[in-house]
This record gives sequence, structure tokens and C-alpha cells, in this order.
Amino acid sequence: MTIGDELKRVVNRAKDLQKKYQDRLLDFGWIEDARKVAEKQAREVKKLVKGDLHKVKSYLEKERREIEKLQKRVPSEIKKIRKDLMTRKKDLEKLLKAAKDAAVKEARSQRKAREGKAKAASTSSSAS
Repeated sequence: MTIGDELKRVVNRAKDLQKKYQDRLLDFGWIEDARKVAEKQAREVKKLVKGDLHKVKSYLEKERREIEKLQKRVPSEIKKIRKDLMTRKKDLEKLLKAAKDAAVKEARSQRKAREGKAKAASTSSSAS
């Protein structure tokens, strides 16, 4: 084997490697494969998000209905509370009036008792 033959063999080998490298570089099949994988993953993510979105929507709808029920009950609850407070106010007013009347009656009876003692004392002093 001569140097020329050896050189031709190395050059041919380099050309073959260069051709393989260019073929792989120009072959966009791997890009297509990557695109397919990305699309598949995107579909999976959409399925997951769609399921979660459905759950969130149903939860929000359920909460909306609960809030509407509460809003409908609020006016009637306010009326009940107002009525209860008015009843309690009337009861307290009655108790206050009864306490005042009792205090006035007690004060009158004490005053009469004092006046009676004073008259008795003055009549017994004038009689002696």
C-alpha cells in the first residue's frame, strides 16, 4: 500500500463521513418527530386542563346558587330579627314602667309613713 492509496482511502472515508453528516443535518425527520411528540403532550395537557376547568366551573356554579339562596333569605332574616328586637324593646319598656311605678309607689308609701310619724310625733308633743 502506498501513500497515495492510503491518502485516497482517508479522503474517501472523510467524504463518506461528511456525506452522512450532511444527510443527517438535512434530514428534518427528527424535527417532525419532536413536533409530533409536542402535539401529543399538548393534547394531554388540554385534556387535563379541560377536566380541571369543568370542575372549577361546576364548583363556582354551585357556590353561586348557594349565595343566591342566602341573598333571598337575608331580607326575611332581617324582618325576623327586627320583629324580635321590637318585641324585646316592648318587654323592656314594660319592665321599666313597672319598675318605675313600683319605685314611685314605694316612695309615696315611705313619704306617707314619714308624714304619719311626723303627725303622730307632733300630736303627741302638743298633747303633752
